Amino acid sequence: MQSKADNLKTLNKAFAERLSGLLIKHGMSKYRFERESGLTHSTLRHIFNGNTKDVMLSSVAKVASVFKMTLTEFFDDKAFNLIDIDFEY
Repeated sequence: MQSKADNLKTLNKAFAERLSGLLIKHGMSKYRFERESGLTHSTLRHIFNGNTKDVMLSSVAKVASVFKMTLTEFFDDKAFNLIDIDFEY
């Protein structure tokens, strides 16, 4: 039987989920996103592979900028339901 803690995700996972959804919604490839955001291929690879525990706020701001969103709009998503996020790494 899984405990509630087993179902928690990191902030990085929530960020990756949100970014994936935006890429799909806007029909944008990761390559095009890299070019427009200024985030490196390595940074995105680490984010999507879960090798990063916390994403820098500057990275979040770059994502929001590409999609012409405010930070509030970016975080206003079910991916960031704080009940589902593990803050103890």
